[in-house]
Amino acid sequence: MNEQIKKLAFLGLFMGLLVIATSVLRFPVPSFNLYFNLGESVIYLVALIYGGPTGALIGGVGSALSDLIAGYPVWAPITFIIKGLEGFIVGSLTSKANPYIAVILGALWMMAGYAISAGILYGIGAVPVELAGDFIQVSTGAVIALFLHGRLKNLSFNDKDKF
Repeated sequence: MNEQIKKLAFLGLFMGLLVIATSVLRFPVPSFNLYFNLGESVIYLVALIYGGPTGALIGGVGSALSDLIAGYPVWAPITFIIKGLEGFIVGSLTSKANPYIAVILGALWMMAGYAISAGILYGIGAVPVELAGDFIQVSTGAVIALFLHGRLKNLSFNDKDKF
């Protein structure tokens, strides 16, 4: 089977996994229209494996779609930009820097973007709640993604013994 077809199939699976990790495996935050989810792990993993443009596509589209499915339509365009750039940052920096640094910089971008957005939408009182939730979210996602990336980065689609 063609490598491009395999990559496209994997990206479709990752997109589905991102939607599930974001809209199904989520934990609402009372008082504000916010929630914690496990989608960061998928965004980081895709970005680490496939690079910036693919990380941006999966991160932006998959996360925005998750917001629409989960009933947070006001967040969808915001999420598209923040998560798309987050995936792009992580994926683009991975080839130039340590993956840990790339993930940290992507996480900082995500936290800043959502803190500013929550402050605009809900007022300054939402910012600390958003930052606390996002810190836990990006930390959990980073641990999961870096663990899996360490095990998957050397896999080749042509190496039948490893796959």
